[in-house]
Formats: sequence, C-alpha cells, structure tokens
Amino acid sequence: MTVNGRLLGNEGRDHAQKALNLMEQFNVPPTPENYAVWVSFATDSNPELCNSIKARIESEEEFTDTVSADLFEQYFQWKAIQDAILESGGAMSRELGAVKQSLEAAERDTAAYGQALEGASTELKGLPDNDGMKVLVESLVSATAKMQRRSQDLEKRLQETSNEVTQLRSNLEKVREEAMTDALTGIANRKRFDEVLRKARRDSDTAKKPLSLVLCDIDFFKRFNDTWGHQTGDQIIRFVAGCLTRHSADSHLVARYGGEEFGIVMQGTSPVEAAQVAEKIRRTVESKKLLRKSTNEDLGNITVSLGIANYTGNESVEELIERADSNLYRSKTEGRNRLTEDQPENNANAA
Repeated sequence: MTVNGRLLGNEGRDHAQKALNLMEQFNVPPTPENYAVWVSFATDSNPELCNSIKARIESEEEFTDTVSADLFEQYFQWKAIQDAILESGGAMSRELGAVKQSLEAAERDTAAYGQALEGASTELKGLPDNDGMKVLVESLVSATAKMQRRSQDLEKRLQETSNEVTQLRSNLEKVREEAMTDALTGIANRKRFDEVLRKARRDSDTAKKPLSLVLCDIDFFKRFNDTWGHQTGDQIIRFVAGCLTRHSADSHLVARYGGEEFGIVMQGTSPVEAAQVAEKIRRTVESKKLLRKSTNEDLGNITVSLGIANYTGNESVEELIERADSNLYRSKTEGRNRLTEDQPENNANAA
C-alpha cells in the first residue's frame, strides 16, 4: 500500500507540474482558478474543456485573463454551484431531521411536564390557603399547553420545508440525469459517454483492470431513413439501443455516440468477453424482422457492424476511440454485419 501511495502521490505531482508547465508555456497566471482548469486539462478529466483548450492552442489564440475566466466559469463554476446546491440540500435535510427529532422529544417532555403540573394543581385544591399557588400552577399549565401547540405548528412547518428540500434535490438530480441521457433512446448520450470513458481509463490505470470499447453502427441506415422516413428510422435506432442494453452487463455503459452510431464502455471486461458480447448483439439484431409501426409493412432485416478496441495502458482516450472506429470501418468495408477486433499484438498489450 505504501508503494501504491507513493506511486499515486508521484503521479499527482507529475500532473501538477505538467499543469504549471503548460500555464507558463501559454502565459497563464498561476491563480487557483487557472490552476484548476489546467490540471483538468493535464489529467484529461474533462472532455469538453480539453477540446476547448486544444482548439485554442491549435488556432494559436492567446489565453487572456478574460478567456481564462470564461473557461473556469463555463467548466467549473456551474458544476461547483450545482454540487454545492445538492450538498447543501442534503445537509439541510439532515439538519431539519435532527431539529424535528429534538422538537418531538421536547414535545414529549413538555407534555409530561404539563401532566405533572395538572396533578400538582389537583393536589393543591385540598390544601388550605393555596389559592395563590393554584393560580400560578394553572397559569403554568396554560402556558405549557400553548407551547405544545406552537411546537406542533413549528414541527408541521419544518416537515413541509423538509419535503420541499427533498423535492428540490430530486429535481436537481433529475435535471443532471436528463442532461446525460439521449432523449430518443433513453440510454446515455455522447457527453456521458465521454465522461465515463475517461474515468474508466483512469480507473483501469489505477486498478490494472481490462477496459474494452465497442463502437456499433447500423448498416445502410440512410437507405432505411430515406425509404421509410424519420419516424421509422427512430424506431430502428430505439430497437438497436435496446439490443445493446439487453446484452451488456450492469457495469457497462451503453451510449448513443451520434446519429445511428453507438458505443459501449466495458469496464473490467477482457477482449474475449467484449467480443462475445458484441457477437451476441450482432446476432440478435440480425435475427429480428422489424415491422413498420404505422403500416405493419415488413422492413426486412436490420444489421449492425461493430469495432472493438482494448485499452493498452499507454494511450489516450482519443487513440482508443480511433482504434475502435478504425475497426468499425474495417467491418463496414469488408461486408458489414460483422465485428472486427484489435490485431493480436494490441490484445497482447491489453492483457
């Protein structure tokens, strides 16, 4: 563990130094906000941010103070605010729960106190010269009853507030989930795909576990779309998405990569297992005959082509995607309705 700790610590220092070197190279002041942006770029942890910075570097545009501020606000500030709201909502819910419990306890104690005072008042009735004491006790009983009513009212209002906070958290989580979901198919969208693939790559490096990526494309989709219309095209896309989801493991992420193309991020999945899943998907899609919903016309057989790439441990996410896309292209050019895997030397590196 000590060795691993040192390795992770060294890696963190390397990322920090890389970020500082990049900031110096592009004349970016070393403020905390700028450091956060460039560490994210150095660790390849935010795909949209990385693409934005790469585009600016390639176009030789300067990283002015305004540009740096915009990068931080666009890629960090909103997420920080969103996370803070969710965390605050959780803390508020917990605090309200604790307050509610305290009020319930106080109400029980107050009720017991009121009963004791009522008992004392009854006993005092039989004693001489107790008029003054009886009045005092009765006033205390009245005040106690009033306090109980106020406590109950406050508890009710706190419960309503707690429900509102819980609903707010639920709504925020729903919005965040919707932002990562493809509206047509209900599976993950490209943004979620990029995020998960980058995290899976880092996890693979840390845990030394296999990682496979499958890209899948619907064969002759444009022909189906042009012949039968977009609604039928959408039906086909949903059907293929369902096949991918059905045969993928819970640990896999199935995403709509773009148009009629899909991606599956297979964490902890060996090259052999990835190929088995891909082949099941191919056979399932091929075996089904689809009918056009509006007219019940036979659409014929739908087929898909697939490309598989297995993470080698010494490549970027972009290189991994490029290999999977290259294998997908080979499947398309060599006849379609097939899957193409990495060459043996790549699989040997990934093992």
